[in-house]
Amino acid sequence: MSSPDSSSSQRRANRARVVRALRERGAQSRRALAEIGLSRSTVTSVVEELIDAGTVTEVVGRRDARGTGRPPTLVGLKGTLGVAVGVEVANGVVRAAVCNTAQELLLHDSVPMDDHTPPEATLKTVSALVGHMLDRAGLARVDVLGVGLAMPGPIQRRSGLNGRATTLKPWVNVNPHAAAAEALQMPLVVGNDANFAALAEITWGAARGLRDVAYVYTASGIGAGFILDGALYAGANGTAGELGHTTIDENGLVCECGGRGCLNTLANADSICQKLWRSHHDRLSISDVIKLAQTGDVGCRRVIADAGRHIGLATANMYNLLDPELIVLGGNLAPAGEILLGPLRESMARRAIHAGEVLPPVVIGELDEHVVVVQGAAAAVLRDADRFPLPTNP
Repeated sequence: MSSPDSSSSQRRANRARVVRALRERGAQSRRALAEIGLSRSTVTSVVEELIDAGTVTEVVGRRDARGTGRPPTLVGLKGTLGVAVGVEVANGVVRAAVCNTAQELLLHDSVPMDDHTPPEATLKTVSALVGHMLDRAGLARVDVLGVGLAMPGPIQRRSGLNGRATTLKPWVNVNPHAAAAEALQMPLVVGNDANFAALAEITWGAARGLRDVAYVYTASGIGAGFILDGALYAGANGTAGELGHTTIDENGLVCECGGRGCLNTLANADSICQKLWRSHHDRLSISDVIKLAQTGDVGCRRVIADAGRHIGLATANMYNLLDPELIVLGGNLAPAGEILLGPLRESMARRAIHAGEVLPPVVIGELDEHVVVVQGAAAAVLRDADRFPLPTNP
């Protein structure tokens, strides 16, 4: 017979497992929660305890794809347990978002930021932006479980420093965690923008519920975030996913990383726009190029298609190594849709190992390019029960 102490300890452990599952997966049915290794009766008992404690609540789920039948009743964390703040320091802009523990996006905002601004000044702007947003939401800093800070380029796992491949040169060899922790004075996690965007898509978007996903994020550079067996994979030194620095043309242009013919030199937004300067006699932005392509401009359609073929080559190599079940494309090239994806899929199909199976779908992400990274940064906080615990007495 088990002692009262051991029985109480087991109940606490079971509650923690259910709360962790809800943090990672969002609202779930009781049947789905049983898949974490608990019996249906235990899940029922634990959920009732958590409802009584004010930690979880019942919510109405979506109807099935046919729109028939009663919508399912799910259980999810209450949104009043705290908030997570996501911040993205990107080229030309700082973005932030506030999400609650029910995985609801409460608000987001952004401010322009010069790429040459020193990290200290950038973080002062970040702190002011976050403070203003919390005020607008009627929240205090004590309500913040943690802040996720997204940076472009790799962050070295051992040293915590931004690598030289970052597109924000004032941040090279800077430890963003140390600098931001001092400026923000809140619990903090720092990561690569593509990695956080991948978390956003498995939490809220096109990859929700999947366990092996590659997310290709196009911005000033091209990166990839990997979710492998349900967990974010950053590599031994934090440099996994630097898709933009894979070699496409050994005799190509010199990249800022020092290599030749990197994908970034052929398919990022700047390279696409530069190819049109002579023919269009104007410095077009990538959004201009995409809009012109969608209205039939053959030159703009051509350079986007070329970029798609180059990305498809890199994506084929990535697929051959990792075999994801879904590839999601997001960022500033995503609005091009099939103009980009058609040539990308065709290029990938010519080079990928099929192994008797169909290739994984390649789709555009469901989240807006302006919020996907900050939502992912917030998701990194919401999913991490160890570093960012919920209040013990909600």
